[in-house]
Formats: sequence, C-alpha cells, structure tokens
Amino acid sequence: MKKFISICLGVCLWGSISAQTQLKVMSFNIHAGYDAPIAEIAAFIKEQDPDIVALQEVEYYTNRTGANTPRPINNNINMLNELAYLTGMHGMFYVTLEKCYGGKFGNAILSKHSFVETSRILLPCAAGTEQRCAAIAKIALSDGSEVSIIDTHIDMSQLDNGMAQIKEVNRIPQLGGAYILAGDMNRRVGTAEIDELSSVWSLALSREFDHIGYYPSGGWIVKETKVFSDNTLSDHYPIMVTLERVE
Repeated sequence: MKKFISICLGVCLWGSISAQTQLKVMSFNIHAGYDAPIAEIAAFIKEQDPDIVALQEVEYYTNRTGANTPRPINNNINMLNELAYLTGMHGMFYVTLEKCYGGKFGNAILSKHSFVETSRILLPCAAGTEQRCAAIAKIALSDGSEVSIIDTHIDMSQLDNGMAQIKEVNRIPQLGGAYILAGDMNRRVGTAEIDELSSVWSLALSREFDHIGYYPSGGWIVKETKVFSDNTLSDHYPIMVTLERVE
C-alpha cells in the first residue's frame, strides 16, 4: 500500500513539473468596424477562445457618417467595452489619435488573464504624420509567471516612419522579461523593416502585413498557427498562434 502511494505521488509530482504554460494569441486589425457589427467580431473571437487578442484600428465613439468615409454600422460606440463585455475578457484601449471623427482611434488588448500593469509608448513620427503607439500589457498567468503583450500598428504612408517605429519596438524587450509581439506592421516578410524586426523578435506567424512574434528566442515553442482566410469581418484576416512557455 505504501509503495502504491509513493508511486502515485511520484507520477503526480512529475506531471506538475512537466506541465507547460500555453497561450493562444490572436492579432486582428478590425478595419475600424467598417465590415461587420462589433457583436459579430466579438462572437468570432469568443468562438476561437484565445487567451490574448491584440486589436488594431479600434475606435471610441467615432461617427464616420460623412460623405468621404461613410460607415453605416458601429458609429458612436465604445468598441473596446463592447468587445470586452461580449467576450467576457479583460480589456484595455490605447489611444493613438485623440481626435478622430468626433472620437478616438487606437489599439486595444483583450485578455483572459488579469492585467498587472499597462502602458503606452508613442512611436516616433515625422511632423504632420499620423501618430502610432506600442500598447503594452503585462499579464499574470495562472502558474504565477508574468508576460508582457505588445500590440502595435506601424505607419504605412511614411516609409521612414515605419523603420523608426520598428526600431523603437525593438528596444522594448531590453527592459527584461518575456514578451509577445502582435500587430499590423504594414510590411511583408522580406522588407527591410521586417528584417529589422526579426533581428530582435522570433516571428511565429506572418501573413501579409500581420505578424506575431516572441522574445526571447528560446523562451517559447510554437505549437500551432492559424490564418482565418475565410473571415469576412475585416479587410485583414485574423491570425492566431499557440505558444508554449519554456522554463
């Protein structure tokens, strides 16, 4: 009997030591809500059951009803609050444009896990060009460890802005710790900007302009990748990666 108990204890102990933390991370540029009601976007996210969602082109009480950019849906709403409520996830909105069609424009992060702290780094840009930011959320995982998520949307119209912004994003991991990067870089694999990004970040998945990466290079194992190429909720396909933490 004693022998059986000791064997069982050994098996249970081995199982707890060998267990690894996995995170499903999604990146999704929702195209400022032009293509689908926020409720449908939330339903899609909930169905995929990610742990983290990095969202770009999120708006706060904008009203795009003018002749130049008419949007028949999603006007005058807090998109992040709606998405957080409908998915049951924690949420944070990070402003890049304080004045945008009567509201605000920026990035957002959804998380199943609690936020430890959040911050925003304004990325460099030439005078008169659109401001961009790196949205950062440190989250507490169930195993007691912490990881920081960086969500960004790099400028496309000004090429010099893009390289400067990538270099600023590359400086963030110097603060130390484990990081996951997700966002719309507005650059494809093979461009100088993505080559620069890859000098610091290990890219787990790239699809056109959208990328998910991690740091440090030996800190994660890519278990699964997915591009939702049949998705019609935006002009970008959502992408998702399952990462396993290496201790």
